[in-house]
Amino acid sequence: MAGRYSVAIVGGTGRLGYDVSKVFLDEFHTSFPTVRVLTRDPSTAKARDLAERGAHLRDFDVENVAQSLAEAFNGIDVVINALPTSTPKDVKRQVADAAVKNGVKVFFLSEFGVDHTRNDFRGYDHHEWEMKRQLASEARELARGTPTQVIAVYTGLFLELCLSKITFTSTSDVGRALARISTLALEPLTAGKVPDELRICGTTISFEDVRDWVADAKGLQKAEVRSESLAEAKDRLRRTPGSHIADYIRVLMGEGKLDFSDDNSNSLVNPAEAFWKWKSVRDVFPVV
Repeated sequence: MAGRYSVAIVGGTGRLGYDVSKVFLDEFHTSFPTVRVLTRDPSTAKARDLAERGAHLRDFDVENVAQSLAEAFNGIDVVINALPTSTPKDVKRQVADAAVKNGVKVFFLSEFGVDHTRNDFRGYDHHEWEMKRQLASEARELARGTPTQVIAVYTGLFLELCLSKITFTSTSDVGRALARISTLALEPLTAGKVPDELRICGTTISFEDVRDWVADAKGLQKAEVRSESLAEAKDRLRRTPGSHIADYIRVLMGEGKLDFSDDNSNSLVNPAEAFWKWKSVRDVFPVV
């Protein structure tokens, strides 16, 4: 019989954190009866909604991060860092430090996007990915010799925010995957099967697929999909350091490095969709 665990979600009212929090509260309450949501403002509509669903709201005091985290992580099994990329590095570092010091069993890094370990931008990689790699390395060093497993989950792009061949994962499916990974990592019989880094693939679709789908649904002629030179786009990044991260993502799309369809952990997290059906582009953006 599966155990009953506790989870703390840092940034639980944010863009991703809110959906992750709802999934734990609504769909995984049996496994995670205690869900603590850390937020800077417990009076917001999202915070109140989560409280009504059963969340225990905790104040995330950016002026006294260490103390607020120590109290919030006390007795917690899983910590999910869902803070946005814009969060200062020192704050994210303190989240990892507090998770390890409080003996949490599973700590999820603030990833949930591009698998930057595949990047080939030697000498001109985007600073956000460089920072994530540094924080991951520091967190794993902190956790060395402790009971804490540090896990990075790469999801591709968020299905609700975006539309080569690209992997997308719905934010709610990210929450379901985190709940399942947490349970697998906490259960003695399956803990050894959970890697420190894993990719999940909600759906994979090309721009041509989107064109054909919309054209068929609307009875329109199929439009032309134009592309630019991958080599030129990559050279432009090399010559203009500090480019927007979207320009890097476009190159990764062209290189096929955002296609997780043949290299993912779906069979571990949600084998044969036994626990839920992954959301598709059509589910999120129905054509009427």
